[in-house]
This record gives sequence, C-alpha cells and structure tokens, in this order.
Amino acid sequence: MQQAILALIDRLGGGVSFVELGQSIAGFAGERDCLLNAHLIVWQGVSEAAITALNALQHSRQIVFLPCTALVYVIDGKTLRLPIAKRRDHPYQRPAWYPVTLSTPAQLVAHTSPLQQARRTGRGLADAPRPS
Repeated sequence: MQQAILALIDRLGGGVSFVELGQSIAGFAGERDCLLNAHLIVWQGVSEAAITALNALQHSRQIVFLPCTALVYVIDGKTLRLPIAKRRDHPYQRPAWYPVTLSTPAQLVAHTSPLQQARRTGRGLADAPRPS
C-alpha cells in the first residue's frame, strides 16, 4: 500500500487528494476515519491498511499533508459533510474536516508555479508568488 501511495503521488506530481487515492488505489477505501486528533478529520472512508501506510509514510517523512482549500475536493467530486476546520492546532469541540493534499517533501519544494501554488493554498492566481 505504501508503494502504491508513493507511486500515485509521484505520478501526479503531488497535491494528491484522498478522492484521487481512493479512486486509484485498490484497498484504500474502507470504513475508518483518518484523523489528526480526536475531532480533526482528514478523510472518512479509509481502510485500516491505508491508515497504517499513511502513518508509516508520514513518520518516515516520505509524504507531507498540506492544508488545502475544500475546492480541491469539490473539483475532485467529493467532500465531507462536516464543518471545515481552518486551523490544525485549534481545539475543536466537535468533529471538523481539515482538507489536505499529499505530496513528497521534494514536490513541496518544487511547487513554484502560480497554478500549483493557487491550487494548494486556495489563493487566486493573481495572489500567487511569482518565480524569480
């Protein structure tokens, strides 16, 4: 499962949503919630094997979760029916969705084009940083 996740992230160039993971990797979808903490949900409907693989990849620093706008998931065709969390470190009292995409650390450094920055951060192209 870890190799399939890394291969998809590499093939798509980073910024991979959980929708794309579920559609492309056999066995990724399941009945569990992928959590950052007790009330901060990254995605619902993930298998135990996928959660184990994601945890291992994060622990070994082969992937990073990057906050993104919910529009990424709207474009991919699926969102969660939860309030959207704006801050990762806020102590939410009820379950909230914290939308993220997955990239490798190398891809994070390489994301310098205005379009990629706009998709990842939710800012408009006019606000995106310009390459030097």
